[in-house]
Amino acid sequence: MHAKDPLIFKALEIRESRGLDISLSPPLEFYADAFTEPGTLKSLKVTLSFSVGGDELLLTGRTDAELALRCARCDAPIARRLSDTFDEAYPDSVEYIDTRDIIRETVALLAPLKVLCSETCKGRCPLCGVDRNATPCTCSMDKATPFEALKGLKIRKPDDKGRKQ
Repeated sequence: MHAKDPLIFKALEIRESRGLDISLSPPLEFYADAFTEPGTLKSLKVTLSFSVGGDELLLTGRTDAELALRCARCDAPIARRLSDTFDEAYPDSVEYIDTRDIIRETVALLAPLKVLCSETCKGRCPLCGVDRNATPCTCSMDKATPFEALKGLKIRKPDDKGRKQ
């Protein structure tokens, strides 16, 4: 490991020991900008396994994170534990292996694009904003379509010779 950063490893030490297995909880501040909402990442554990393979060093890693998310429909807070794995190969010629970026990418991809508190979430009323899961909404939703304006349009039909009447 690098003296100043526990996520940077000396390649020579990994080669000499024929590999390295390590688990750690890196500082969350380094990964805070991986999410659009501050405070999304609540905890992070990283497991790294280095092995020597021919003319390269192989890294297999796993991230386990707890994320504080919000429901896309009703905006309720949701805590989710998510994990993912990654693999990376480094040429034998490298002096240091910096795992911060590959961990950042993996952590950033953990959050789903759309999170729901439940599949049956009714969401918030777009008119009054009430959470329809907790309170029934009495707002009248107008079912009119944009094509309603075309109902009053009068179109002249051509006669059978192609001329307008």
